[in-house]
Amino acid sequence: MSDTFTKLAYETVQQSQSYFALAHKTIGSREFSPEIETEGYPGYYLQNFHYQTDGYLSEMSANLYDLQVELLFNGTADAMRQRILAPLKQGLTGFSGISPRQIRVLDVACGTGRTLKFLRGTLPLASLYGMDLSPAYLRKANQLLSEIPGELPQLLQGNAEELPYLDNYFHAVTSVFLFHELPALVRQRVINECFRVTQPGGLLIICDSIQLSDAPEFKVMMENFPAIFHEPYYKNYISDDLVGRLESAGFTNIESQVYFMSKYLIARKLA
Repeated sequence: MSDTFTKLAYETVQQSQSYFALAHKTIGSREFSPEIETEGYPGYYLQNFHYQTDGYLSEMSANLYDLQVELLFNGTADAMRQRILAPLKQGLTGFSGISPRQIRVLDVACGTGRTLKFLRGTLPLASLYGMDLSPAYLRKANQLLSEIPGELPQLLQGNAEELPYLDNYFHAVTSVFLFHELPALVRQRVINECFRVTQPGGLLIICDSIQLSDAPEFKVMMENFPAIFHEPYYKNYISDDLVGRLESAGFTNIESQVYFMSKYLIARKLA
């Protein structure tokens, strides 16, 4: 990375630290209001990610999420998401023999639907699907996506460890900012499920945080990040072998790209 790039990235994280510092002092790691239903969710999910009371299960969290992420990345979060669009469009050229309306794309952990919004702009005729564990976030996603032209994506609540879709169903699967929030074994199960539901010839595109091997000059910052922003699985994530996990699931021709503070993995399922 250039010195200018390194300085900009460092300042981006530094500027956002003060926003989360107060929360760090006042909120515990597993505080949920009595009215929040927590039964049925995996234990690793019942965390106050980013020091939010009620974690990802409250309407307030869903309403504030996009603003929080923009603050964290100094206004570059949408640009990070949009980086998946070019390799996605290129990867789908292998299905040029079928109608654009028959193309099916799943966004795993779709959250508030911002990635699906960009997918709709790139694939105006495709059938889009979004799945998330949080009903509050799915309600927010439905609100956002109903305001844009085109067919409304099909949203479904579920756990990415057991994707509720048929084998070989999607031409492409995407996932943005998910894997650093999963324990290691769950990361592998989710990747295995993404492989299962991807059609032969299709692809999986992951966008997430950079890792130690991508930017060793940010080692101290990455090691401090989990405590500052309450990301309980991030320390394991930054040293995890994601390419190895993708290969273990059956993906091939895996390409890795790094832009700013984000990493992209483009993996293909052999036809």
